[in-house]
Amino acid sequence: MSQKGAREEKRLPFDKIGAISSDSSKRIHFIGIGGVSMYSLARLTMQRGARVSGSDREASEHTRLLSLLGAEITISHSSAVVEGADLVVYTHAIGEDNPELCEARERGIPTLSRAEYMAALMIGYRRRIGVSGSHGKSTTVAMLDAIFSRTGGEPSVLSGADLPSGEPLKIGGDSLMIYEACEYKDSFLKFSPTAAIALNLELDHTDYFENIAALRDSFKRAMGRASDFAVVNVDDENLRQIVKQIRGRVVTFGQGSSADYRYSIVGYGERGFDFTLSRFGSEIARFHLNIPGEFNVSSAVAAIVTALEYGADVEKIREGIDSFGGIARRLEHVGRRYAREVYYDYAHHPTEIEASINALKMLTHDLVTVIFKPHTYSRTASLWEDMKAALSLADHLILTPIYPAREEAIEGISSERLAYEIGSRAKFSEDDEILKYLDRYTDGTIVVMGAGDMEKIKRDVLYKYI
Repeated sequence: MSQKGAREEKRLPFDKIGAISSDSSKRIHFIGIGGVSMYSLARLTMQRGARVSGSDREASEHTRLLSLLGAEITISHSSAVVEGADLVVYTHAIGEDNPELCEARERGIPTLSRAEYMAALMIGYRRRIGVSGSHGKSTTVAMLDAIFSRTGGEPSVLSGADLPSGEPLKIGGDSLMIYEACEYKDSFLKFSPTAAIALNLELDHTDYFENIAALRDSFKRAMGRASDFAVVNVDDENLRQIVKQIRGRVVTFGQGSSADYRYSIVGYGERGFDFTLSRFGSEIARFHLNIPGEFNVSSAVAAIVTALEYGADVEKIREGIDSFGGIARRLEHVGRRYAREVYYDYAHHPTEIEASINALKMLTHDLVTVIFKPHTYSRTASLWEDMKAALSLADHLILTPIYPAREEAIEGISSERLAYEIGSRAKFSEDDEILKYLDRYTDGTIVVMGAGDMEKIKRDVLYKYI
């Protein structure tokens, strides 16, 4: 290996990373610091004691708050900002040609991906519960927090979305860390959970995973990293295919008779569900979930089963689930436009889109107008037909330009074409032209939907009039 290649591969052992993160004389630089996970890690690092600097392409609430807390924030990417840093942490959203990453490697400054750094910080927690799945990770993390906050001790939490507190992290004690274990670029294979949860599994992240078989293999390995047990949803076909191949103790849940923990939905309300949970045919308890969307019951069961396996009291678990009111951007009611209710939702995969539209129809008994921004060209291209079918469930649909994230455009893949193929119920609009179509040609409940930056669109819908 060349000398330059050796510098590029420089890594630190976990104990050294932990020492740097708690040393007030050290500085850790975060590339892409405005992202939810990077922001949380920066906050956790500041709490541990190290100085923090960071950069991003544009200012945000996260960068402004970090600056107020004392972090050195640069809005742009420049090689000069890594000078003097003791460690550089980067998000996979940046390219290998990022000037800060290249400069750090050239200077021999240790570099770590977000997942590697997160894995190092989590080693100090006695129990570590990682939540994986194509859908529902953030909600399940928040449910686990609601449960374990009532069973003694305050958990620490790293979520991919804002918790009910309004922040995506909670700094609690060192007895328990609850976190999202994302599969993108096999990030979850860096972690060492004591308990690993697999909620569901569908083809996604097609810019990295070649096919569903590759994803199944990654999930199998991720679940096998749990030192205590894995909790797996055997109602999911893809997870059912790998459950017997997972190394270590596996606990299953689902509505089918083969599951260790079996649940049944026994009551439906306007904003929630009653369900019972049994183990090997013996009923444990009845629970109530106060949020819409039948898919959320499965997430609640995953959280309950994990808590039960760790010996939590059933009544405390029930209190936690009953008190849970949902999280930001998950069928979140955000206000009204004239007399029309407005919701905000993170759905970006066809399964999520379908589930959210159906849940809103059940909740509101109304027509549903969807304002949707597709997330990444690769996802839109690889799931094209499923995306069309899911979006066609909307009574009215406004499609805005694709959010590219880390990607270049793919020829022939566009929101204009998607709207044309869906037909008369769909309309393409630039972001700043949405209201003209929304008020003149659509009716019913409005949902602003997508995984990209939708804040301005949401604000326009709520506060801007034509």
